[in-house]
Amino acid sequence: MVNKIDTENFLYFNLNAGVSGDMLIAALVDLGVPLSVLKNNLKKIDPKISLDKVKVTRGPLECTLIEPYFPPNLINSKFSWDELFSLIKPFEKDLEFYENLYKTLSLIRECEGLVHGPKNSIPHELGSIDTIFDIVGFYSCIKHLGYNQVFSSGVPFPQGNISIDHGAVSAFPPVGFFIVKKIGVPLFALSDKANFEYCTPTGLSLLKNFNFNNFSPSKIVKSGFGAGQADFENYSNSISVSIMAKSKNQLEKLFTVDTNIDDMSPEIIPYVMEKVLEIGAKDVWCTNIMMKKNRPAIMISVLCDQGVLDQVISIIKVETSTLGVRISQVDREKFNRDQIEVSTQYGKVKVKLKLSDENSIIGYHPEYEDCKNLAKMHNIPLKVIFEEAINESKKVPR
Repeated sequence: MVNKIDTENFLYFNLNAGVSGDMLIAALVDLGVPLSVLKNNLKKIDPKISLDKVKVTRGPLECTLIEPYFPPNLINSKFSWDELFSLIKPFEKDLEFYENLYKTLSLIRECEGLVHGPKNSIPHELGSIDTIFDIVGFYSCIKHLGYNQVFSSGVPFPQGNISIDHGAVSAFPPVGFFIVKKIGVPLFALSDKANFEYCTPTGLSLLKNFNFNNFSPSKIVKSGFGAGQADFENYSNSISVSIMAKSKNQLEKLFTVDTNIDDMSPEIIPYVMEKVLEIGAKDVWCTNIMMKKNRPAIMISVLCDQGVLDQVISIIKVETSTLGVRISQVDREKFNRDQIEVSTQYGKVKVKLKLSDENSIIGYHPEYEDCKNLAKMHNIPLKVIFEEAINESKKVPR
């Protein structure tokens, strides 16, 4: 059973093996959606509809496979568009749920019309109970999980052919082609096992609310794996879905500016460091190095954002003897932190708190300048002020 987690979390589907309605449902069931959630909704269509899940292997991976059961009057029927829409009417009272069912079915009908022309648009292979099962089952799972965002990879675009009622067609069926084009699903070429329908029209239609853009740095909380009906040798016909938690520590795009200096008085360097910090550089440091001909030298390094990059370069150019700088773009992960001010017996000290992802304190860092000034004022060792500030910080409730 999956408990609803932080609403900032989201789902991510990896559709490396394609997509079909039953694979999406199987992955969500494997993630933890109870079968009872699906059964309760499907019985509104017909009380004899049921389903089961079995564990299978696809390649080396253990996955869930969904096995639906339909009464003969449904499994042997071919439905018209009107009849398909009538099968979802029992859900009209749940407006958001029904809207997803209706719009998904409408998308399929519209794209069938683009293939055959509106006058000749009939469901063909899609006029089976499987289509309704996939749509109702998928949205039942999504509603149960309650996540507001669903992200996804692209899907494979096979190069071969398959046979349908109309004869031989592309392994990417015409209806699916128009669905992908309409909702903007990214595609990647696939030539292996070309004569196989990796992406069914119903499966593709269920991607209409998916987000295919990149997401911010996140962590996998839990995953589920759904199996396709076919089992290939040396190929895992399966997809995955993961609950993703956005990282609280976001990466910053910063720059480092480095330069080596071996022909300048070291007395100038502290002045340069002060100037780059005054204009808003994140950090500056120096490293003792050996340059060509075994000359001792100093490497000045500055960490800054793009907004002050030109100013940093200008200061180094004007204030030092260097003939050039090296510029690199870096990612910085800034850990969670907070700041408090504590009262010690010697005076007030600001303290930075290093926090875990769960906002518990994992480090205390008293401000050096505050501690230095108090140590001078009271003529006591600097470490005494540091220790006193940390001890008082630990008493502050959070």
